[in-house]
Amino acid sequence: MMRYRLTPAPGRLLPLNVRSAGYYQLAGGHEELRQPGKFLQVFWSVAGTGSIKVGKAVQPIHAGMVFYYAADESHELVAGAEGWDYRWLTFDGAQHGKIASAYGLARAQTAGPCPAGLFERLDEALSDPTPDGELRASVLGYEILLKACAPLTDAAASHAEDAATVAREWIDAHFSDARLNVAALAARLGLHRASLHRVFTRRHGVPPVQYLGRLRVRSALELLATTALPVADVAVRCGLPDVAHFSKLVSRHTGFSPRAYRQKHVTSHGQPAKP
Repeated sequence: MMRYRLTPAPGRLLPLNVRSAGYYQLAGGHEELRQPGKFLQVFWSVAGTGSIKVGKAVQPIHAGMVFYYAADESHELVAGAEGWDYRWLTFDGAQHGKIASAYGLARAQTAGPCPAGLFERLDEALSDPTPDGELRASVLGYEILLKACAPLTDAAASHAEDAATVAREWIDAHFSDARLNVAALAARLGLHRASLHRVFTRRHGVPPVQYLGRLRVRSALELLATTALPVADVAVRCGLPDVAHFSKLVSRHTGFSPRAYRQKHVTSHGQPAKP
């Protein structure tokens, strides 16, 4: 996955402009050799291991490390045997050549878990073709850079809050997709499932799987009460296409089957509206 600014040159020249960002998942042993560019590229290792090469020096990289290539330096990366996931972003702008020294960014340093939520928001900002989108992308790039250089304890705590917030936003937007589950969401955020469970529960007071289930059931009850959609169609729209499982969930939460719940609502409030 990668996203580029829609114009080769920034619409408004800032000290730092974000020109692109992405998320790569390399198979074990895969090599990336790219020609140098006129920008600074910052990487944040998400999972697995790999190594980077600058000149003749080779630097091993593990999850939670940040590293960079400066303008006009070649890009050479090799994934470890188990594979390697990392996120990246590139900077141009008036001061991009001074970023590493100005922010104290080492060639490779441990920074803690990757702030996946910030990268997700950066991807959205880069897809916005307006000047405001370009400005938001640069602000988010600046924030990622600050987190990369922050003390590890601060970075880890911030990442936990960030991941929990982004996970909830993603569930809110995609709960109707039957393919969405906690394991898939954790993989998307670059977290272990147990880590996502822990930070989500601490932040929102309920485990993510329970939150997802509640959203689906709430949506189902609203559709049963306000539409005449067949029960099977309601189940699909709520991300629960297995009608038998769907019926058990509704019964568990209300004490009624879907049809009985709908009939009870009809008795109290009149015929459901047509969709």
